[in-house]
Amino acid sequence: MISSKVASIVIYSILVTVVSAQVWCYYGTSQQNGNQISQHVNPVQCPGSYCLKNYQKNYNYNNYQTNSYGCAYGICSRSGCSEDSHGLGSCCCRGNYCNSGFDLSKTAVSSMVVTIVSVVYMYL
Repeated sequence: MISSKVASIVIYSILVTVVSAQVWCYYGTSQQNGNQISQHVNPVQCPGSYCLKNYQKNYNYNNYQTNSYGCAYGICSRSGCSEDSHGLGSCCCRGNYCNSGFDLSKTAVSSMVVTIVSVVYMYL
């Protein structure tokens, strides 16, 4: 019979594996007009490991841009951006919260490591 400590570690390892196959992305929209920014963005958990940001620049107004953020849903196979001649662009990125312009993936990884170490310490 498997001891409760070993069973707990196995179950926790499976959960960590399932969660690590997902990524946290920002979801929502934002608008930038000059120096003013309005946004309605929230974090969501997405399948896979890529986040997506689409944007539209309007060259008729001073620094006006609309952005939409979300899950890549299999659209992305690598990180990078592309933009057409009309200011319509799309960016794929890999890692937690990477579609915001700053990367918090190091914070998420360190949180996971601290959690794992804490669980192992409690049961051993």
